[in-house]
Order: sequence, then C-alpha cells, then structure tokens
Amino acid sequence: MSATISRRGLLAGAAGLGAAALGAPGRVLAQGTGPIRIGVLLPLTGSQATYAPDCQLSAQIAADQINAAGGLLGRKLEIVFRDDKANPNAAIAAAKELMGEGINLFVGGLNTPSALAIAGIMPDSKAALITIGSVADSLTHESFNRNFFRITDSAYTRAQAQARLAAEQYPDLTQWGGMLPDVEFGHALWRSYSAGLKTFYPALAKKPPQISEPVLFKFGAIDFKNQISAVMRQPVEGIYQSLTGEDFLTMITQARPLGFTRKIKVFMDLSGELVFARVLKQNLPDNFWSGTHWYYDAYMDVKASRDLYEEYVKRTGDKMPSGYVGPAHMALNAFANAIKAAGQTGTDAVIGALEAIEFESAKGRIRFRKEDHQVVADVNVIKLGPKDGEPGWQVSAHAKVPGADLLGPPMPGKALVIE
Repeated sequence: MSATISRRGLLAGAAGLGAAALGAPGRVLAQGTGPIRIGVLLPLTGSQATYAPDCQLSAQIAADQINAAGGLLGRKLEIVFRDDKANPNAAIAAAKELMGEGINLFVGGLNTPSALAIAGIMPDSKAALITIGSVADSLTHESFNRNFFRITDSAYTRAQAQARLAAEQYPDLTQWGGMLPDVEFGHALWRSYSAGLKTFYPALAKKPPQISEPVLFKFGAIDFKNQISAVMRQPVEGIYQSLTGEDFLTMITQARPLGFTRKIKVFMDLSGELVFARVLKQNLPDNFWSGTHWYYDAYMDVKASRDLYEEYVKRTGDKMPSGYVGPAHMALNAFANAIKAAGQTGTDAVIGALEAIEFESAKGRIRFRKEDHQVVADVNVIKLGPKDGEPGWQVSAHAKVPGADLLGPPMPGKALVIE
C-alpha cells in the first residue's frame, strides 16, 4: 500500500458521531433520520492487518462514490470502521459496540474465525452482515443463517474453478499433489480440488489425473523440510497449496536450494496473490497461479470496476491493486442497491432485497443465491511470475472462470458433502 494513504485520516473521516441506542442490549433498531450508517469491521491491528488498508480504502471509495451520486434515499451514506483484530471475541465486541449506536448493517469477516463469530450474532441482534474475505464452506452450509451474505468465493467454488483451469491450461500435466494445513479446512479444500481434477481432466484434457496424497503441515510451523522432502519423493509436477503469509515465504526459501521449484512445473495457490509477489519478486516461482477476490484488469470494460481502479490509483499512486480492493467496495454497493430497492434500512427489508436483486459491481452484474446467500460471480485467478527490472514480478495472464456452475447445490444448514 502506498505511503500516501493515511489510516488515521480514513478512520477520522469515516467514524462520525454515534446515535444513542434505543433498543435492548444485543438488539438494534432500523436507522431513522440523518446519515445511513454501515459498520465495517476489519483487522486494523493484529496478525492480518496487512490486508486491512486495501479493504478500508475501497470501502471509503464506495461511500464517496455513492454520496457523489446523490446518496441513499435522500441521505448520505456514512461508514464507521472498527478493529476486529482478526480475533472472534474482538470482532463480536466491535460489532456490539456499533449495534449499541443503532447500526444494523455490517461489512466484514475478512478471516474465517471473525466471520463465523460475527455472523452468529446477527439474527438475535436483528442485523445483517456481508462478509468480504472468508472462504469457509461452513458459512453457507452448517453455520448458515439468513442474516449472512458472502460476496466472495467459497473454498469449494474456488478450488473447483482452479481445477478446471488446471485441466484447460495444462492438459498434459496430470501428476498432482498438495501441500495443505492439517486441519479440517485443509482437508476439505483438498477434497474439493482433487474432486475437481477428477471431473475436469477427463472432460477437458481427455485423460485421467494422477493424484498423490497431499502433504500436510501444522499451522505455526517454521521448518518445512520434511514436507518438502515428501513432495520431492512423489511423482508430482503440479502442486495445489494453501500456505499463507509467512508460511509460504518460509517454505519457498527452504525449498529452492533443494530443487523444489525446478521439479514443480505449476503452483496452484488458494489466495496469496500479489502479497506473495510483492515480497518474493524475482524469487517467485514460474507458473504461479493464485486465486484473487478481484482482478482489476479483467474488468476494464465494466464501469464500476474501471471507476474503482482509477480512483484507487488517484489516491495511492499504485497501479497494481491487490484483490482485497474489490470485496468491500462490492459489499457497500450491494447494501446501497438493496436499500434503494427496499426503500428503507430495516434489516428484514434489506435482507429481502439482497435476496432478490441483481446489481452492478466491480465484477460486473452479480447476485446472491437466495437459498444460501452465496454470491454468483466469476472466480478470478491470476498467473504470477518473476520479471527482469522493476517491480521484479508480473501478472502474465488472468482467467475469469464462470462461477454459476461451480457453486454446488445449495444446502443451508447442512455440511458440504464431496463425493
């Protein structure tokens, strides 16, 4: 993020004045007169603070654009930021603080624990949440409630899209393995990706994939040499991986001297995208594909996306925004369109409108599936690699995989089942 962005300035500009709550604790009332206020919960501090500035700035851009176009129902839109610290308890506390000020509409849930925590208190609080980052399948399955919406991919949908892309782009590379965390999320992600390989390789590449057992690691590990050695012993040429942040950077640093990046011809990564590229630069592996919430260059023909991109560049000087710039902007526009359609800010009315409308966003026209409130939109995947000269890396290709056919059947309240 460019140094020209002032977090303090953004917070000061968005915080505004709170209105006293009139309802009982744990419940909020529909907003009355004055600005329409929406709470935005982000990890402004803590382990995931790296991702917050992009989300924060894009939310502010959305509010400014909506207000410049006349606001909502003749009123200004005001966003109120709070720090969820990437911590479930802190997220709940922040949400309840804003509920006490009369706010009933929320954007947040960048990481899964916070998303599950905030979503869980929405029904009793008579509030609604649009999450902007968590891909956990449970949010639209066993943990689903009607007051929750997700405007980004689910893990299942993204993994299926990436498996389809692998079959399309690399039909002769059929030997696949995985490096994933030894927790349920990692196992579920591998089930989704490997099931996708078994579907799309025969259909598109006209040959079956050869799939090795995934190599697992524990969160917080600082030594990946055993996992690297295990992959080196397998006959794999493609790796699906979901190491995040420092874990991936540590693994690649340890793996490169062992010939790992020469053996692995294609990396398919869940979500590291530009964060990895900006750190590794010319040490980034070739053919490194990564899922992203939004890729600006894929939507230059969409006015909402182009306007967001141009305003981001104007405010930061950065011409290569990360995918985290997209979702908060999309979520604010979702609420704005729902409020207009409902003609009010009452929670039930806004939920009903969100279930019914299709609206313009930074990813084109999108909608939420009524049964489980999962967004129906493209899955964006970008191909990264090293580059001579500045900035040391490049996006050499991108894909928009239609998501509508990759969502799986809606099963709110039931765990995802992958055959």
